[in-house]
Amino acid sequence: MKTKFLNQRLLLVTILSCFLTLLPAVFLSGRAEAADPQLADRAVQYIGSEYAKNGIINADMGVGSHTFYILTRAGVDVSAWKYDGVSLRDAVISAINSDIVNADQVSAKLLAQDLAAAQVLGQESLASQLLLVLKNRQDIEGFDKNGPLSVYSNVPAFEIMSRIGLIGQVDAGLARSYILGKQYAGAEDKYRGSWGSTDNGQFYADFMATTGAVRMLHRMDPGGSDAGIREAVQNGLEWIKRQQKAGGNFVAGMDDTLIDTCDVIITLKELGIDPGAWVSSEGKSAVDYLMSEALNPDGSFGQSQNVMDAAWVLWAFRALEEEAGEQPQEHPVQPAQQTQPAPQAFKDTVGHWAEDSISRSAEKGITAGYSDGTFKPEVQVTRNEIVAMMVRLLKPEPVSSYDVQLISDSFTDASDIPRWALEAAVVALRDGLISGYPQQNGSLSYEGDRVVNRAELSVMMARVIEMKLGQAAPKILDFTDNDLIPDWAGRAVGIVYAKGIAGGYPDRTFRAEKPVTRAEAAFMIMRLADQVENK
Repeated sequence: MKTKFLNQRLLLVTILSCFLTLLPAVFLSGRAEAADPQLADRAVQYIGSEYAKNGIINADMGVGSHTFYILTRAGVDVSAWKYDGVSLRDAVISAINSDIVNADQVSAKLLAQDLAAAQVLGQESLASQLLLVLKNRQDIEGFDKNGPLSVYSNVPAFEIMSRIGLIGQVDAGLARSYILGKQYAGAEDKYRGSWGSTDNGQFYADFMATTGAVRMLHRMDPGGSDAGIREAVQNGLEWIKRQQKAGGNFVAGMDDTLIDTCDVIITLKELGIDPGAWVSSEGKSAVDYLMSEALNPDGSFGQSQNVMDAAWVLWAFRALEEEAGEQPQEHPVQPAQQTQPAPQAFKDTVGHWAEDSISRSAEKGITAGYSDGTFKPEVQVTRNEIVAMMVRLLKPEPVSSYDVQLISDSFTDASDIPRWALEAAVVALRDGLISGYPQQNGSLSYEGDRVVNRAELSVMMARVIEMKLGQAAPKILDFTDNDLIPDWAGRAVGIVYAKGIAGGYPDRTFRAEKPVTRAEAAFMIMRLADQVENK
């Protein structure tokens, strides 16, 4: 199905609004502070808020039967989700009943989605009625016969039925013939291996039709004994791989690249292929793109910013959890709740003086490690990274479009803030944790790549202390290098000194200009966290 962009915005706001942030470390291959262990939970939050706002919309773009199926399979408890007093469960059942009554006007794809939902709902009567409708509708041309575009209903319908284990309840031989017959058989290499539609002699390759067909065929012949299916699957995978972009993402035509990328993760996982092994010319994988590009600052996902993006993110995460040998995690009942990541250990912090603080900060999702299992405790932290850590500690309210506009208005280099760091920067500016660096022309810059020193970190921490704990009295500074502490940082250094968060070195110096390492940041932040949590 082609997903269109919903609207246009002012250029700078669009660029900033598409910047994404803070994603799970376990799959991350870039800077460690790009990690957010709660990305799947953010998808659940978004879907829950959309249902609370709009109710059921039984289509891919809204909270309907297929989204309900994905939520349920991911272990999400939606029993408390309400719209105008109606639970999501009851709304889905009502929608299914309506589709059954009007089945001759409902696509096979939607009926199959309803069937999947009825199955997880335990609604055997509804499931039986839907299955009967689909069985009676199937022939050599699939289920729907409304011209070349019917492939976009038939392929998903077969894929869903095979996914829920019911392909044997229809004519599997006809299903095989239909799917194999819709794969491109022309001479143009750019289409070879794809599925799509032909209109006026022109073939149009479709990404989701291709991934869906590959998954469905693989389920029909998981051992690879059927030569026709084996060749079709291999050609399909080769076409999919050719659609990968430099950022690791996948897209064909005018699709939403996040949905296509998630579809690749889901497909490769099912076929036993590591999604991280398919890398672009720049060494990026679909997983890298998911982790660094999926979440928008306003809490929506992808380019289309609708429920389908969020649902596919959740589906991809479930696939990745299964790939790691894990059971699907329980996600929040209420959209505002979040789960905590599992404790983490790093191979380069054993015996380190800050080992305990590093481990605890990782457990709380404040810091994160690198994809090779290291933490790199002696690496110096940048402004982008330390701001991300501090914001994770605070667990603030989500940002608004006004907040995003504010940062673009405040800093001349706002467009240079990395996507993973933007939301944290927006929060930090909004909540008064940071200010800009003055320029000669009177403007301010953010300078996210600038290494943070002890004086600057003390100022941020002092602001958090007074935000969370109230007015604080600074301790008299008795360091031998007091004269090197900038005037703008003196009071803040006194506050963190009084709170026992930062002190002097054995030689009685404070070393205000000394860059902060990742280990030192974790140590100081955990001391601050203990006081904030125990207030």
